[in-house]
Formats: sequence, C-alpha cells, structure tokens
Amino acid sequence: MGHAVRAVYTYSGMADVAVETHDPDYQSAVKSLWDNIVNKKYYITGGVGSGETSEGFGPNYSLRNAAYCESCSSCGEIFFQWKMNLAYHDAKYVDLYEETMYNALLGSTDLEGKVFYYTNPLDANEARTPWHVCPCCVGNIARTLLMLPTWTYAKSADGVYVNMFVGSTINLENVGGTDVQMVQATNYPWDGKVTITVNPKVAKTFSLRIRAPQRNVSGLYRGTPEADGITSIAVNGVAVKHATDKGYAVIKRAWKAGDTVELVLPLKVQRVRASDKIEATRNKVALRYGPLLYNIEKVDQDVSKALGADSPLTTESRGDLLGGVVVIKGKFADGSPMMAIPNFARTNRDPVAPPPPPGPPPGADTRPPRRPATSILWIKEA
Repeated sequence: MGHAVRAVYTYSGMADVAVETHDPDYQSAVKSLWDNIVNKKYYITGGVGSGETSEGFGPNYSLRNAAYCESCSSCGEIFFQWKMNLAYHDAKYVDLYEETMYNALLGSTDLEGKVFYYTNPLDANEARTPWHVCPCCVGNIARTLLMLPTWTYAKSADGVYVNMFVGSTINLENVGGTDVQMVQATNYPWDGKVTITVNPKVAKTFSLRIRAPQRNVSGLYRGTPEADGITSIAVNGVAVKHATDKGYAVIKRAWKAGDTVELVLPLKVQRVRASDKIEATRNKVALRYGPLLYNIEKVDQDVSKALGADSPLTTESRGDLLGGVVVIKGKFADGSPMMAIPNFARTNRDPVAPPPPPGPPPGADTRPPRRPATSILWIKEA
C-alpha cells in the first residue's frame, strides 16, 4: 500500500532489521509484504507501482500496461530484494532483483545514460527527458547502478554466494578466514557461459554457492519452455556433482588461487503468459531470453499486429543495432516478419523530448495525454 517508492524503502529497512535482529514479527511482516507484492502487484519487468493511487500500488492484480512504475521504485525494489536475500539466503530474491535491474532499471535510461524516464510504463509512447520537475531519479538510478559490485556477491560464515553473472574482478574480505578475489569472465546475458576464477590469499576450505536462475519466481507469470537452473558445472575442467540449497548450486572444497569454475546457464527464447486475473495481459504474450524481456517497436513493424501462436522464435546477434544486442525473430499471424529488441533498449531511436516546464508540484504526473504506443512489451497473440 501507499507511495510505491516510500513503501519499498520502508520494507527494505524492515528487512534490514530482520537481518540484524531475527525478530519474528519483522520476519513475518516482510515475508507477507514480499508475497503480496511479488504474487499480486508485480510487473513482469520487476517494476512496481501501477499509479492508481498517488504514485502508489493499485489493487491486487491491477497491473495496467500504462503503468506509473516510477524509476525510483525500481531502485527501492532492488534494495528490498537484496535485503531479503541477506536475511534468508534464498536465490529467488536475487532472481527478482536481476529481473528488475536488467529490465525496469536499465530500461529507465537511454543507452548513453543522458536521458531517463521518471515514469516507466511497459507500453512506451513518449521519449525520455533530460530532467524532471521531481529529480529524485537522477541520483537514485546512478547510485543503484554504481552498487553493482554489492549485488554481485554475498558472504556467509562458511563461504561465498555468486548472485550476479557479470564480467568483473571483485575482492571479498574475510571469507572463511581469508580474503578472496573473485574474477568472472562472461558475455551473459547474451551467452550462458560463465567462468569464475577463485583467488583466495591463502588456500582455504569453504562453500561456493552459485545461483541457479529460476525464471518464474512470481506466481503471476509463467514462461515456456523451461529455462531454469544450470546446465553444467566443472571445476578446473572436471565436471562436478553438487548439492542444491535454496536455489544455489553448492560446491564445498579446499580452494586455492587459480581454481576455475566453468558453468553454462540455459538461455532459451520463452513465451511468457500472465495470470488470467490480470485484465491488461489477457490474450497477450511477452517474450523473454534469459533475464531479458523484449519489446516490439513501431520503428521496425506494425505493433498492433498479433504474433502467430505457432511461430518459431529464434535469436540473432546484431552488433550493428542499439550498441549490439541479441534480437528475437518470428512471424506475425499474417506471415509478416516480427523482430523484438530488449526492453532496456526500447525508444532509443526516437527523438529526445525537451524538459517539461516548471509548474506542477513535485511528484505530480506530468505525462502528456497518451498516444498510440511506439514500443510494446505485451504482444497480442493470435
């Protein structure tokens, strides 16, 4: 309930108290709030806040595609999921903040990082702006993205949690009694291959817990075919068996500098359908590849057409498009070609809108009257 940004920041603080105190009342409260958001008021992009109240949540299952989805609420949603992961060490919370980061948060800015959406609707019909009369998102988006090393790993008394898959070198202090440098090499999310090099200062025995992604955490959405988990894991070139605990593949061994873990994540094009309780998405389908949601854009095709229900869907790497993306190709029901681009790259081929004139009070909805959308996430399905 309430103002979506202030709400998720409050819930993040409550989850923090649950982490520090293990207070059962706080634990019960944050779990109940999480369940209501994720399973009744959650957008497929990881955004929150339909805007039917003042910049807030709407009723259960009321998830209109002309969503308010203020960009700051995406930041707060990441903080909330992150704190829940620290509290309960369950990978499902990371699955959700990865979803929010790749789609709602990155989708709020243009590819150059110069203009942004204050409101972040799923069906976009206007350009991003360089400023807003309520400038909270300017600082929030930047500081959230700059915290990427924080989202990538977590620690416990007996090891390391690998939460995000991103090319990086990050130093972790005091893991099982020694500092550990973690090095990742990957082209994820375009490719499912990930190499992790573990460099402890001193050889130590500890657990490496690697997130096995689950793409259908929210009960509101179901993607097919299944693309969950980890296809294979090898340590120093040798395939290993592993236990699974709360969504993590667990490898416990004596680690020494230079030990290398190679894993493959299944990346498939999925058709995602929403619960029939959501009126706005009935008879529609969304496209997903790994953690990325996809849009069709007016600049490429007629977005009012319906996607063929039996149309094969394939991927193609396009280094010449939008800074280099993997696109999804298929056919509309009338046989014409369909091409979808990642949601984060939408409306980057439209002109930049001028800053809105001053006048409305901070937080007021300054959007112009809605025009036909130029970028569609939920596609009609024949």
